[in-house]
Parts: sequence; structure tokens; C-alpha cells
Amino acid sequence: MTAIPTETAGRGAGSPRPPRRWLIPSIEVTVLVVAAGLVLVTAFTVSDSAKSRVQDAATGEAVSAVRAVVHAYVDPLLTMDLLTAPDATTSATVNGQLEGLIGSEKGSILRIKVWSRDGTVLFSDLPALRGTTFEIEDDLAEALDGVPHADISHATAAENRFEKGLSSSLLEIYLPIRHGSDEPVGAYEIYQDARPLEKLLARTSRDVFLIVGGIGLALLVLLYLAFHGANRLVAELTGRLRRSEIRFGSMVQNSSDLVILIDREGQMLFVSPAVERILGGAVAARTHRPIREMIPAEDAEWMSALLDRLAATPGSVSGGEVRMRHADGRWRWVELVGTNLLENPDVRGIVLNCRDVTDRRSLEDQLRHQAFHDPLTGLANRPLLVDRIEHELEGRPMESPATTAVLLMDLDDFKTVNDSLGHAAGDELLAAIAERVRRTLRGRDTAARIGGDEFGILVRTGERSEVEAIAERILAAVREPVVLGDHQLTVAASMGIVFAEGRQTSAGELLRSADVAMYMAKARGKGRSVIFESSMHDAAVRRLRLKADLEHGLEAGQFHLRYQPIIDLTSGATIGFEALLRWDHPSWEIGPTEFVPFAEETGMIVPLGHWVLEEACRHTVALDATPAGRGLDISVNVSAVQVARASFADEVDSVLKATGLDPSRLILELTESVLMERGGVAIETLVKLRALGVRMAIDDFGTGYSSLSYLRELPIDILKIDISFVAALDTGREAPAVVRSIIRLAGTLGLRTIAEGIERPEQAGRLRALGADLGQGFHYAPPLTAAELADYLRGNASPASRGEAASG
Repeated sequence: MTAIPTETAGRGAGSPRPPRRWLIPSIEVTVLVVAAGLVLVTAFTVSDSAKSRVQDAATGEAVSAVRAVVHAYVDPLLTMDLLTAPDATTSATVNGQLEGLIGSEKGSILRIKVWSRDGTVLFSDLPALRGTTFEIEDDLAEALDGVPHADISHATAAENRFEKGLSSSLLEIYLPIRHGSDEPVGAYEIYQDARPLEKLLARTSRDVFLIVGGIGLALLVLLYLAFHGANRLVAELTGRLRRSEIRFGSMVQNSSDLVILIDREGQMLFVSPAVERILGGAVAARTHRPIREMIPAEDAEWMSALLDRLAATPGSVSGGEVRMRHADGRWRWVELVGTNLLENPDVRGIVLNCRDVTDRRSLEDQLRHQAFHDPLTGLANRPLLVDRIEHELEGRPMESPATTAVLLMDLDDFKTVNDSLGHAAGDELLAAIAERVRRTLRGRDTAARIGGDEFGILVRTGERSEVEAIAERILAAVREPVVLGDHQLTVAASMGIVFAEGRQTSAGELLRSADVAMYMAKARGKGRSVIFESSMHDAAVRRLRLKADLEHGLEAGQFHLRYQPIIDLTSGATIGFEALLRWDHPSWEIGPTEFVPFAEETGMIVPLGHWVLEEACRHTVALDATPAGRGLDISVNVSAVQVARASFADEVDSVLKATGLDPSRLILELTESVLMERGGVAIETLVKLRALGVRMAIDDFGTGYSSLSYLRELPIDILKIDISFVAALDTGREAPAVVRSIIRLAGTLGLRTIAEGIERPEQAGRLRALGADLGQGFHYAPPLTAAELADYLRGNASPASRGEAASG
């Protein structure tokens, strides 16, 4: 028989197995497990709660610190206009400030953005973000709705694609920007490194968990440890806040700009140490005193209005430039930007950021003065004079009894001073004349140098007679002798006066009319004033047209020469002739006394004089083909403008060679103004001409201002006695004495004399008796054309001319 195992036999077939007892926990284990679970749940709950509270406190601290930074360094730069329509210059300033905050200790900021309400990044430390528009995320939307927000995110998150590389973990802070408006006008997005905070949170969570886990040891120990941990946490947070405040205070204390905190009444609550550098004096001497004590009385109203404007609106920003008193009594210009932080519990005052701009203001004033004043004389320049005339005309009623007048003054023969004594002496003379004009005028008048030796004067007075008296005082002051080094000069000036008639008159019209009157004064003999009359306008138009016609006339062949014979007074023989320029103007009768000075003034005398010289020399050589014209001399008038040119001697040499005229037969007639040239180009030119063999004569001798002693130094051959002395020979005793003196002087110096303007036989006889060598005038022949001269030389002159010659 086979044996059956006892277990099998006892259980019976198909009966279930009983459960194993070790799988059913005991009550102790259950309680232990439940207690352990409760402890774990409690530990996890408490640690998570502590972690959340620490995170809230830490982020709150970070938000406060960042808010203080942006309030102090960014908000003052932002205005409503800048947030809605940023301009390039201010945007660059804001972006520069944001870039300066990155990496500094000001809040440990890694990135900062300024958002507009439409999702555009207006400003950022990262150039790639500026002006870019993004979809508005929830966190940004909360800030734009006025709710600050801060959270930790990872750099790998999709929304942080521009922040990759800054840190593996980031603290994102969103702050609304209100600027005094209930509705936020934008928002800040600021990133900080969240790793220190995460470490703190992890450590806090672990510590709390371990503390709570020790509940099984003793409730008192647990409570003690919990209380001790909380105290340590609070102390750490308090220390961090204190260190943040110290950092911010250090930045304010060491800022180069002056920071002043004032209350609503303008009492200074805080003054930064920069006050010692900018305004001098100790900080304590400025604190707890009204800021109005630092402002001049004339700026007090402006300062009060600024403070009232700031105090009226929380968060408002306003500013400007104002003077503040330095400790030494001087006034310093300060650029001031005020921000209303009265509602900010951390500030509770109006913050004034002040920067010293005194040097900049001084430079601006200097540049402004230079722009509207003449650097040589210190007088106003033409733009400033025009501006003041226009203001005077605009502010003057149509029927005003006051008289507004513009005076235009030009020094007579000023070029002679420059040419003879040099431009430095000319500048010294202008400065002296300007000072005299300044002293002569009253405070309400304006004197200006408007170019060269030309001065403009604005006079406002009650009577025309007073304007004329002022003009005479100015001209008299100008005529007083001026000492320039070793020289004493007496100069004169010509002045044009125009009175404003009606408000339709402009500054330009007044100056043009005064210019016309001034040229009329010169035409009437210089050294005087002339009041503008409407008829003078025609003369001005004629003058403008004359310039254009002068240039065209030479090209069109309108100029020609006439020749007046020069006679030997003893033998009656013709020894030469003088070439005289004439202009056949198609519209006017115009003589050389009018167009030659104008040609000198415009420079046209150079090409015109060259043509005269070449034409006269060519015709003289042509006369050599006739027996009566062979070997005669030719006299040609030349201007001081031509002689002053360094190339004039070479031009004369070129003409002589081109025409084949012997240089000894050419006589160049110069005016007495050349005698003032004791050195320089003109004298060198005369010496070169003498070396060529050309002879020279002084025309109209006795009427100029030259010194007779100069004649010994100049290469002169002939003196021409002026026509005024010849005409007066038979009218008194003075003229014969003058003529006799000139003839004796010429004899002493070895010079010949030519008497001009002989019209009667008696004059010719007196001149012969006085010892004059040569003569010319209508008594012998008028100025002749080339054909008439040929006839005259052959003895075939007109009946009238033959009669005159016979009577001579």
C-alpha cells in the first residue's frame, strides 16, 4: 500500500489554502505606518508651505529691490510721449541706462525689457529685442493689467529663447509702468539669476522636513526646532534686505549727480554728498532747509510751479534748468529732473536728480554770441541787426510817433590804409572806429559791423532831427585822429540814412535804401551823410545796370580812345598825346568820371586798362608810318588798382613787346594816391616799370594828400598841374603862387611839368612865363579820334581847331 502524506490527507482534496499571517500588519505596525505617514505628510506639507513662504518672501524682496532700482534709474527717463512715440535720441539714452544696469550690483539684473501695451519691446539691454512685437503671455498680461508678478522659470523654456545662456534657472519679474495714470502704460520684464534662490528653497525644504520628521522624538523638540528654524529664516531675509538697502544707498551716496529728497512743502529731507562737489558746503548745512533758499529770486516762481506740478500727480516726472547758489556765492546752472514718489512707502518724497550744466550753458552762450556778433569789433553782425530791425518794425504801430531809422556807414578810402599800413593796422582801425560808434550811441540803439569797413546802426527815437544829430555825432567821432603804431590817421566816413515808413517796410528794404543813400554820400564828396529819397532808387538801378553793361561793353566794342595832343609851350610843337577813354553806351550819356571809379570798384578796370594800354601803344606805333606822327610819346592813365597788381609790370612789358613800341615813349599817368604806397607791391611795380624804360607822371598834382617828400623816393618823371590851378590863373593871386611852387619843386627834383586844361591864350602865356614845360587843352585841340589826330598832325585840323592853334 502506498503511503499518503499527512498534510494532504488532513486538508482534503480541493480545500483552499489559509492566508499567510506575516502579510497581515499588526496594529502596532499599522499605527507606526499611519503615524509615519502622518509624520511624512506633515513634514512634506510643512516643508512645502515653508518653501512657498520663503519663495514669496524672497521674490517679494527681489521685486522691491528691482522696483527701487527702476524707480531711481529708469522711471525718470520715461515719459508718456517716449512710451507712445519714442525718438532716437531719448531711446538711445534709455537703452544705454538699461545696458548699464546689466551686470552691475543694482539689483543683480541679467536682462531687462520695457514693454508697450501692444506687446512691443520698446527698450532693452539686448539690441535684438528692441522694436520687436511678441504675443502677450499671461504673466505680461497681468503686469499690463496693473498686477506685479514674479516667478521662477528654466532657461530651456520656449518663452526664454533670448535668455538662454544667462542662467539655468531664471527669476522673472513683471512690474507695471503707470507714470501717474490709473491704467498702466507699459510694463517692465526683468530677469535675475534664480539659482541662489532655488538653493535657498531646497535647503529650507530639507531643513523643515528634517525638523518636522523629528516630531517622533519630542513635541517640544519639534516645536523648538520649528521656531528656531523660522527665526533663522527671518534673520537671513532681514539681512538680505539690509544689504540691498546698503547697496542702493551706496550708489546714491557715490553718484556724480546730486540727489535731493524733498517733502510737499519743498523742505530738503535728504541731500547726497555730491552737493559738496557741485554746490560746495557740507551736506548737513543743506539738509532740513527749504530748497527755495538755493534758488535765485527771479527763478523762484519757476521752481514753485515745478514743485506744484510734481506734487499734484503721483508718479509724475518733470524738470528743466535752474540756477542754484554755490557756497562761494556764484550761481551754477543745474539740469533738474523731479519724480513724485510721495505715495511710495519706501521714499515718501519728491526725488530731484540734479546735474551741473554750467560749463555747457557757458559754451552755448559763447557760441550764441559768436553766431550773432562780429569777432573783430564785438558789435552785432548783419543777421542780428536784421533780426532787431524786423522786431522793431513788427512791434511798432502803424501810426507810431516814434521814428525808426537805419544808418549805413562806410569808411572812405579804407583800402588805402590796408594797402599802405597792412591788414593788421586796418583791423585795429576798424576796432577803434567800432568803439567810438558804440560810445556815441544810446543803450536802446544797435550798432553792427555788417562787412568789411561797413557799419549798420538801428536808431529808435522821437524826432528825425535827433537821428540826424546822432549821425553827425558818429561822423564827428570817426573824424577824430586815430593813432596806429607810429602813424596818426584822420579818416572820414560816408553815411546813408533811411527812415521806416509804414509797417510794410522790411529790414532788407531799409538796408538797401540806406546803402543807396550811402553811395550817394560818397558821390557828393564823401565824409557826409545823405538821407534816402525815393528818387535815389533810380540811381541805384542805374548803378546795378552799369556793372553788367561795363562787362558787356568791353566785349561788344563800345569803348574807344580819344587823343589830346601835348604841346611844348616854348616851341609850340606837338611832342605827344594823351589817350582818353570814352564809352559809347547805347542808352546813356556817361563820362569817365562816373564809370572809371565804378570800374575800379568792381575790378573791371584791370581788363579795361589792359585794353586801353594795348590800343594806345598799337595806335602810336601806327602813327610812326606818317612823318608828322613819327616818334611822338603816348600818355596812358593807369589806376592804382592796376599798379597794386604784382603782375602789372610784366603786363606792360608784354604789351610793349607785342606792339613794338619803344618803352621810353610810353608815359604812365598815376594818381597821387600811389604816393601813399611807401612800400609793398605798388612801389616794387614802379621800380620794375622804371627798369623797363617807361616814364611816369603824377596826374592832377596838388589836389591830393601826398607828402611832397615822397617824390624823392618815387621813380617819377613828370608832374601834371591840375586843371583847377590853370583855370584860376587869372582870377586871383593864390593860383599863380601855387603853380609857381609846383614848377619850382619840379625843377628842383629834375622833373618836367605839364599844365592841363589850357583853354585861352592868356593862360598859355602865363604858364610860359611861370616856366611850365608842356601843356594841353582845348586851346590847342580837344580830344580827337584816331582819324582826327592824323589830320591834326598833318596840319589838316578843323577850322575851329586851326583858329585856336593859330591864336595860341
